[in-house]
Formats: sequence, C-alpha cells, structure tokens
Amino acid sequence: MNPIDQLQSPTFSQICSFARLPYSKNLEGVDIAFLGLPFDDATTFRPGARFGPRAVREASCQTIKPFNFVLNVSPLKDFTIVDYGDVDVVPGYIEDTFKKIEKEVSKIVESSTFPLCCGGDHSVTLPILRAVSKKHGKLSLIQFDSHTDCGDVYFGKKYNHGTHVRRAYEEGLIDPKSSIYVGIRGGLYDERDIKNVEDLGFTVLTIDDVYDMGIERVIEKVHNIVKGKTYVTLDIDVCDPAFAPGTGTPEVGGLQSREIIRLVRGMVGINILGFDLVEVSPPYDVSSITSMLASWVFFEFLSVMDKRRSEKC
Repeated sequence: MNPIDQLQSPTFSQICSFARLPYSKNLEGVDIAFLGLPFDDATTFRPGARFGPRAVREASCQTIKPFNFVLNVSPLKDFTIVDYGDVDVVPGYIEDTFKKIEKEVSKIVESSTFPLCCGGDHSVTLPILRAVSKKHGKLSLIQFDSHTDCGDVYFGKKYNHGTHVRRAYEEGLIDPKSSIYVGIRGGLYDERDIKNVEDLGFTVLTIDDVYDMGIERVIEKVHNIVKGKTYVTLDIDVCDPAFAPGTGTPEVGGLQSREIIRLVRGMVGINILGFDLVEVSPPYDVSSITSMLASWVFFEFLSVMDKRRSEKC
C-alpha cells in the first residue's frame, strides 16, 4: 500500500488522500490509519477546524515525500498506512460526536492499528483517549499546546476544547505524574490556573521554560517525566501565529516551525500508542502555511515511529 508515485503522477492530480496513500476501511494488515475528525462545535473563539482534515490532506500531497533524511527512515514504505477517512460527526452535538469518535477509534485500536488522528478542535482528544485507554489502560500524556485545556467548566458546560484534560484526569484515562505540557503561554483566567494544574500532578513547561532550557533539555525533560504507554496530542496553536495563523485560539510568542519539528523528532524512544494534531482552521490560514506545517508534523511523527521500530529490530 504505497503512496502514488510523485514522479509518475503530479502531486496536484488524482483524488486527495493523506500523503496520497490508499483510502481504505479494511484494517487487516494495516499498521497505521489516518483518521479525520471534522468537528469544531466545541471551540470557544474562531470556528473552522472542521475543515482541518481536508486541508491537511491537501497540503500533505505536496509536502510529504517518502524519505526523511534527518532520521534516515522511509515511514511511508516501512509501514502499511491507509487513509481511513473521516468520522461522521454530529454537527451541533458534542457528546453524540464523542460517542462516534470513540467507537471509530476503538475499531482501529482493537485491530492493533495505530490511530493517527487529525482534528477538529481539541475536544476530540477526549474520546480518542477513552478508546486508547480502554485498550491499553492508563496513559501518560504529552501535550504540545499554548493552553492547558484543564478547565473544569465553560459557561456551565463540562465539554469543550478547553476541558478535555480535566475530563481525562477525572475519568482515570491518564496519569498526571507521568504527563507533561510543553509550550504553555498566553493570558490566564486566574493567577492560580497553572498552579492548579501542577497540583493535580502534571508537569508544565511554559514557553519561557522552553526557551530558557533550550530544545534539547526540553526533550530530555519529556523523556524523564513520561513513563510507559503514552499518548501525544499536538495543538497547532503551540506554534506562533506567524507560522500557524490558521487556528481557532491563536496566542502570540509561540514556537517556530523548525522548533516544533525538532521537538517532535525528540520523541524517538517513547512508547507512543496514539497521536493527534488538532485546531488547524483553514478559513484563517494564509497561503496554506498552517496546513503545510501540520502535514509535515504528521510526517515527522511517522518518522519517529519508524525510527523507534528500526531501533527495536
């Protein structure tokens, strides 16, 4: 199941799938399934992330090539990967959509296929965690984000794109003592917001921590904190709006493109059982730079998985 050969068929041609990989609902013999989650009804500021999976697929047709010369791997050749399509979400209904996402991700996980998920707003991470945890037990969490998403309620409601970590903690899906945030910044609702998250057991690296420590020390810190089975979620707003303007809740002063790529590459060696990238909002994008970055981050993550596989062989 190789992607369409870019030297035989131009990248702007043919039906658009992630990295020009085959579209299939058959998971037999499949290592990794790319799954779109086109839902943004849980966002609190700018909508549009429902169009994220489509934009990332389109960008991936051009940005992704088979070989990663930095990590010296060819994940599109070394793994059997399919584009599994999108979850049929229920527009306007968060909890109904959560049930559909959990059901579809559970099919992927139960078939021993790795879920590679593309949002959608960040609320979609909760049903993914439910599905992955149901199979593998309590997970460590790595969250690249400008926000902690550990709020209790917004406007009196428990579910939106800023509460998924709190709900996952309450449901026993994640172990806060082996979980870490990277890139937190921006204004807070209360002076104790970050302290409250740390009191739950989470490690928080703010954007100032990241720049004071440097990328290599941040990677070392992540490896020291995270233990065992791990889930990784990446909100594209961890990057500065100069590099990722197409997102729902942008915060100035974030990571550059090359920095998030280096951080993702640094995840080699961690036992990662699921990954999502969320909050790409094409209506606010400029020249597709956000979706291009997102598609490349997906490729780097696939390369990280391939590198770990090769080192275990």
